[in-house]
Amino acid sequence: MTTEQEALDAIHHAFGDSAHAEVATFPAGNVSITLTKGEHAATIDGHPESGWGWTVDPGDDEGFSGHENTADTLDEALADVRASLI
Repeated sequence: MTTEQEALDAIHHAFGDSAHAEVATFPAGNVSITLTKGEHAATIDGHPESGWGWTVDPGDDEGFSGHENTADTLDEALADVRASLI
């Protein structure tokens, strides 16, 4: 299970103070993260046992249709999001 503090620590490790993060955790262990950096936004959703999906700058008309990008770990998802924002 990833706690809110563990997620915030991982985000800070990946982005330092350059991004703002909102983290929501759920009883079953799922985590939902919204990151904003400059004019960009990213969402990361997942669970440590099943993996993580992420999207950068999702379209307003997409609604929740899942994520095209996936990662096995939260750290990997954060690194991929960071690379997408450079």
